[in-house]
Amino acid sequence: MRRISLAMLTIAAIVLSVAPPAAAATPSTRITIEHRASELYPYDPTYEQEGPDYPATRVWGELRRCPAGVYNLSASLHQDGLPTVWATSGRGAGEITCDGGTESLSMSFYRTDPVLHSGRATVRFELHDAYVGTTLTETTRTVRIPR
Repeated sequence: MRRISLAMLTIAAIVLSVAPPAAAATPSTRITIEHRASELYPYDPTYEQEGPDYPATRVWGELRRCPAGVYNLSASLHQDGLPTVWATSGRGAGEITCDGGTESLSMSFYRTDPVLHSGRATVRFELHDAYVGTTLTETTRTVRIPR
C-alpha cells in the first residue's frame, strides 16, 4: 500500500509541475488582409490639389490580439513588380493605437507611371513598435483590384 501511495504522489507532483497546455498555446498578434481592394478612384497627390488625378486603391486589414500600445504600420503594394506610393497626405497616417483587442487597418496606394490598373497586386502590412521599432507582426497577401 505504501508503494502505491508514493508512486501516486510522484505522478501527481510531475503533473502539477508541468504548465497547462492552454498557457503554452497563447495566440499571437495577427494581421489578416482582405482579399479584395477597393475599386480604382481618382487621387491628386499634389499639395495644391491642382495636378492631374491618378488611379488609387485602398486595402483593408484586421489586426487581432494587438497588445496595448502605439504602433506604426508599414504598408506596401506592388503591381506588375513595381512599387506604389501611399495615397494619403494626413499626418499620423499609419499610426495605430491598440487597446489589447482588435483594430482595423487600411492604406491607400497610387502610382503615376505606369498607373495602377484592375488586376492582381501584392500587399504587405507590417506593424512596428512606435518607440523601439521592433516588428510585432507582418503578413503579405495577393489582392484583386476590381474593374
